[in-house]
Amino acid sequence: MNAISSLDSIFQYIDDHAEQTVSDLQEFCRQPSISTTRTGIKEMADLVHCRIGRTGMNSALHETAGHPIVTGELGGSASKTLLFYNHYDVQPAEPLKEWSSPPFEARVVDGHVIARGATDNKGNIISRIAAFEAFLAVRGELPCSVKYLIEGEEEIGSPSLEAFIIENQDFLSAEGCIWEDNTVREHVPVLALGNKGLCYLELRCRTANVDFHSSNAQMYENAAWRIAWALASMKDQEENVLVEGFYDGIQPLTGKEEELLDKIPSYDGQTRREKFELRQFALNLPDEALARRHLVHPSFNIAGFDAGYTGEGVKTIVSGRARAKIDCRLVVGQTPEKIHDCIRKHLDRNGFDDIETELLFGSLPAKSDPDSDVVKACAESSRLLYGEDPVINPFGCGSTPTWMVIKHLNVPLSSTGVGCITSRTHSANENLKIDHLIMGAKYMAAICEAFGKL
Repeated sequence: MNAISSLDSIFQYIDDHAEQTVSDLQEFCRQPSISTTRTGIKEMADLVHCRIGRTGMNSALHETAGHPIVTGELGGSASKTLLFYNHYDVQPAEPLKEWSSPPFEARVVDGHVIARGATDNKGNIISRIAAFEAFLAVRGELPCSVKYLIEGEEEIGSPSLEAFIIENQDFLSAEGCIWEDNTVREHVPVLALGNKGLCYLELRCRTANVDFHSSNAQMYENAAWRIAWALASMKDQEENVLVEGFYDGIQPLTGKEEELLDKIPSYDGQTRREKFELRQFALNLPDEALARRHLVHPSFNIAGFDAGYTGEGVKTIVSGRARAKIDCRLVVGQTPEKIHDCIRKHLDRNGFDDIETELLFGSLPAKSDPDSDVVKACAESSRLLYGEDPVINPFGCGSTPTWMVIKHLNVPLSSTGVGCITSRTHSANENLKIDHLIMGAKYMAAICEAFGKL
């Protein structure tokens, strides 16, 4: 008998209260909480605070220099503590005309709740609350001690979170952490055990205080060419980054990480080519090479480039100013400050000292122990409910602030939850299938049970 074979009554309670769980999600989604414009943030924080309190947890609302943070805590039958992280803020809903129903109406259509935040991240909050409430209703206690951290700035880079974690290290101490959602690949959970870092730079060049008529192009410097030449000096057509020092210090993969990479199913390149009308993948990579390239390698990307006239029709000018935005996804061993310094030195060394650079945003890469109890609990729960081992991504893909928990709390972490590849997070018609919401609540319950027994 495995450690989580006695959950039938918990699962039945979740099924019996599915209608209320959907209603709770709709209530959350009907409250806008757009962090970038502060729309509805206070109201959403108050709503989360009250809802966490209704579960029977000790709930608190913490003011920060930015948006409020909500916490909850409750002891359990096992001495081990599991920390949960989510965020209540959402992306803007625009363009509104692309939605099939109003983004904050939370309409149910064909078994899906359609709303901004349905998956990212309010459905994940509700699935966890449903799991906690099931244990308290059926058993009168949780199977392990639980702490909850829910912030309101994830979609704008979590500027207040690190200071809060540092100031509350004792309160947030735990033996494991379940981070926010990760995409379900088909019908099997994905565990991400870390995140990539981010170095987001702006390059600016000014060669004159005006744009000139292009009949003078053979006489005046063009800022657009300056930026174009600088960018071309940083990366070749074989996708090699030519910035000196860019790859220095990158940690080699461990044997366990190589083993996990080998188990990740090949990406479906044909579907992606057809759906997105791709000319080809970078380096014309075959399907079986895509996962390793995606997960292991750092990136050097031009996120934006503007200069001169870019409107309709013709305007013949020599650009007096130009700007480019670069984002680099970083792996463990790289830091945004170090990469910025490398780029600055590269520009100076190659005659582009006139081009200004500014680090607009940075976050650190991090990875967690793949052999930790929290990963084992997630894997056991996946086998119980989904009938298969989860897909384990040892590195993560995006730049979520998992590094703050790993660095400051030294807590092993797994990012997993509800949602799937068709949930359209950050896009119009974001949605969460109701069946996935209810299964997600059972999945969270199983993780708590397994973690408490390990």
